[in-house]
Amino acid sequence: MNNLGTFLFYLGQFLSSMGSLTFNLCLVAFMPQAGFDLAQISLILGLQRFIPVFIMGVWGHLTDTLNPKTTVVVLEILAGLLSMSLLLIWNESHTNYIAFLSVCVLRAILVNFQTGSRIKLSKLLSDGSYQSNAKHAIWQMKATQGATLFAGLMGLVLIKFLSLKTAIILDFISFLANGLIILFIPSHKEEEKNTSQNISWKQKFSDHFKYNKQAAILDIALAISIGGLISFFARVSGADHIWNALFLTSYGLSVWIAGFLERSAAKKFSSTPFWIVMSVSFVLLGKFGGPNVESLILMFIKDISYWVILHRISGHIQNDTPAHSIGAVSSARFAIMVVILSVGEILVGAWSSVVPLEVESTLRALVALATGLGIMMAKKKVGVESDRPAL
Repeated sequence: MNNLGTFLFYLGQFLSSMGSLTFNLCLVAFMPQAGFDLAQISLILGLQRFIPVFIMGVWGHLTDTLNPKTTVVVLEILAGLLSMSLLLIWNESHTNYIAFLSVCVLRAILVNFQTGSRIKLSKLLSDGSYQSNAKHAIWQMKATQGATLFAGLMGLVLIKFLSLKTAIILDFISFLANGLIILFIPSHKEEEKNTSQNISWKQKFSDHFKYNKQAAILDIALAISIGGLISFFARVSGADHIWNALFLTSYGLSVWIAGFLERSAAKKFSSTPFWIVMSVSFVLLGKFGGPNVESLILMFIKDISYWVILHRISGHIQNDTPAHSIGAVSSARFAIMVVILSVGEILVGAWSSVVPLEVESTLRALVALATGLGIMMAKKKVGVESDRPAL
């Protein structure tokens, strides 16, 4: 795949991710107007992650036996068609909640199943060095999660002036655009080769911890500290959904800034300072509450720390995992992460009226602080080489 093909590959993922993220943001804003409460919204957000995780956990390793380019194209187009079907279901006060939830979950399954294929393509783009693997891992994150910045800006316009149906149409267009872009970009010479191993669905989880155990463990701790992020944004935003879009925009901006930092100044340090900064930010968020300028600044600082850590973990995992196993290991990794994140969405929505924001923020801070201190006190830096930053 040449430089143009590489650019188009990440552009397509960016467009697809932006459409999906904007759609989820608009769910949080428009569903209350149709009479749905935060628990019902959080259930959709949670199940959109939890159910696909079961699929990925059992069958995700099969992406290593499929042509990654074809897999992405077919599933993107099918997901787009499902997105359009939501137009027939959504009708403000007369919406069939079960039908709406079911289509959202099925659409999420198609999107998440192709995760291994996308990351395999990204792995094949690298030259095998840590620096190259880390670069593509960061661009993969920028294309998917970095789209949050633009999704937040687009969400501001949709929430202020338009409707959820407009968000659904944009979601469909973004799926179709990515499918067509991937279809017409040049193929990588390794894409046609079936280099996967015949592994069981359980083995991919053991392989995930085998290739870089420390990175896998830190991945879990990071997911626990940040779990239920969208619902957490909604808690801090309260009834003003414009703030929710601002928090999401800030989160997206942090992906890009953290990517720059990780490839420049931040790589000179271990991740310990970033865990501690994230912990302090959570404590102050609980103290100041929101929505206000202080909470927006603290969210931004927290998110930059989070993304520096995640970029580094992703670089280590992508570098240490061989190409023939990257789809399986990626499905195992994201299955674990998404279980934690989706359970977090459901829990935050369920306990929002019972557990004070300050208590929730303190619990998140304790997880981050304990992890950072654990890294600092470790006698041995596992899986770290001279050409890459320490975890």
